[in-house]
Amino acid sequence: MSQDRKTPGRWSASESLESKKDTSSLVPLPARKNRAERLKELRDLVISGKLPAGRLRRTPRESGENSEPPGEYNPLWRIFLKKWQFWLAVSLIMSVGMGFVAISSLLNLTSQSNCSKIFWPTASANDRFFCAQEAASKRTADDLLRAIELVNALPQDHPLRPRINDQIDRWSQDILRLGNSSFQEGRLEDAIAIARKVPQTVPAYATVQKQIEKWQSIWSDAEKIYRAAEDHLRQEEWTLAFRQATLLLDSGNTFWESAKYEELTKVIEATKAEGNKLVKARNTASGGSLDNLVTGIKLAQGIGQNSYLYQSANKLIAQFSQKIMALAQKRLQAGDWQQATAIVNQIPESGNLKEQVEDFKELATATAQATTGSVDGLSKAIELAQKMNSGRPLYKQAQDLVGRWQQEMADVKVLELASRLAAPGGVKDLRAAIAQLQTVPESNPRRTEVRSQISRLSRQIELLEDSPFMQRANDLANTGDPNSLEAAVAQASRIGQGRALYGEAQGKIQAWIERRQRLQDQPFLERAQQLAARGNLAEAIDMARRIRSGRVLYEEARSNIRNWESQFQGEQGLQSARQAARAGTADALQSAISIALQVPDSSSLSSQATEAIDEWSQRILAIGVEQSSSDVAGAIATLRKIPSSSRAFEQARSQIQVWEESLNPPAAESPAPVPPETEPPNRSGNR
Repeated sequence: MSQDRKTPGRWSASESLESKKDTSSLVPLPARKNRAERLKELRDLVISGKLPAGRLRRTPRESGENSEPPGEYNPLWRIFLKKWQFWLAVSLIMSVGMGFVAISSLLNLTSQSNCSKIFWPTASANDRFFCAQEAASKRTADDLLRAIELVNALPQDHPLRPRINDQIDRWSQDILRLGNSSFQEGRLEDAIAIARKVPQTVPAYATVQKQIEKWQSIWSDAEKIYRAAEDHLRQEEWTLAFRQATLLLDSGNTFWESAKYEELTKVIEATKAEGNKLVKARNTASGGSLDNLVTGIKLAQGIGQNSYLYQSANKLIAQFSQKIMALAQKRLQAGDWQQATAIVNQIPESGNLKEQVEDFKELATATAQATTGSVDGLSKAIELAQKMNSGRPLYKQAQDLVGRWQQEMADVKVLELASRLAAPGGVKDLRAAIAQLQTVPESNPRRTEVRSQISRLSRQIELLEDSPFMQRANDLANTGDPNSLEAAVAQASRIGQGRALYGEAQGKIQAWIERRQRLQDQPFLERAQQLAARGNLAEAIDMARRIRSGRVLYEEARSNIRNWESQFQGEQGLQSARQAARAGTADALQSAISIALQVPDSSSLSSQATEAIDEWSQRILAIGVEQSSSDVAGAIATLRKIPSSSRAFEQARSQIQVWEESLNPPAAESPAPVPPETEPPNRSGNR
């Protein structure tokens, strides 16, 4: 190999010699720089772009460095040590390695440092991560927040910020899960407070408000369901309340689906049992009597203040109390102030009628004075009622009573004056008293008493005026003849309808009319009875028919006529039957029997008709028996003409049965065949 050949990084020997020979013409070389200075200069040139990357290797001439002695061997590693690219690669590898080691040490913390004694302003990221994980491992909201605060304090441009944010997001989700656990346990406010602890600066904070709104929505819906069920309970709608309670099972919250649902169902059952008390109270009070109302109030009072039906019970008590007050008012209006007071005392304080009861008792006391009916008593009653203030519940009633009692006082004075006027007892005196009483208006309290007095005085006047007519009529009637009785009727008829003696007059008029008719018609009836007794029924009937309808003896005459007509018809029928029986044949006798059977049972000839029927039946029986000697079938037909009501009927039926058996004898039974006699078989011992 030629020595003139140039090798990179090495000078040739000839060049070295030439340089030694002629050095005067060369530019003086600067002093040699150390290795660190050269590397730094080379790095700056590469970074600034002044030195191309392809010219990293320089010849000794270019660098001004002395070359190795010619002929000396340089290993490959020495060549690389002199390359600036090598050192750049080494620097990069070391930087990446140190970063990897740092991250690994942060992710795999094994430090046992005491976190409570660390001074955090100067704490390293390693310590913060370790203590944050240690705090987060306790799984409480405060510890998780502490963990977030420790790592979130690192700068935003920290190399570990992406990893920090991921960890913060996980811890934030853990905080929300803790809040959700509190929410499911029924602690909504605690859940919201826990969720709001998530820092607003962390990425997970965007889900916090949504989660809170979801919790609040679920909780609000459950509360609405619960309140709706409570409203149904207050309305005693048990089925709807239970149906509403079942909606809690799908509320999305464990607390509402379990504890609150169970609580609500128990409340429904308890309230339903209380509702049965109210139903019983209503049914009992529907009777309307005082005892029923008092019993209904006691049943309603059994509902406690904490019950959903407490208001309903109070309403019932108030309603029943109002009805008791109405009963007391009726008794007070009737003047029975003592009973009215006893009734109003049955109203309980829970009836909310305390003031009404007090006012009522005061009015009852005033009414007690007014019931005396005297002017003094009415004055005291008015004085008591006027003491009631205008703001009291029964003030209007008190004023009405005052006005009534004032009118009543005036009426009492009129009654007293009328009584004095009527005292002499003459017709004019009585009319003057009536005129005075008629000045009392119809609307006045004592108007009923006034009308009674007017009626009494008017009756006295009518008695005085009509008594002479009745006396004259009685005198005429005592004579007893038809003309006098007719005159008595005319005299009594002068008493007009509505008069005091009108009823008495009408009663006597009717008696006198009947008496006169009896005197007039009795001869006709007696004559008819005489004719009938002699058997002249047709004339008797004609005589009795002279008594016209509406007369006092008409019904008696009609009864006799019906009896005589029946008797007459019986005679005619019996005569016709006997006439038919004279032929003596079976058919003639049967015809006679048919006619005799038409005689009414009410006829006096009914017994004769029965005897005739029995006689003719015996004759038919005799004819049949005689006929049987030659014609049995004809004899049977003859006996069948005898009626079942006759005494010969049973004998005829027996005879018919005998004859029918003779005509139709029963068939003779054939004798049973007798088996032929056979010799018994020989025994084996006789052979």
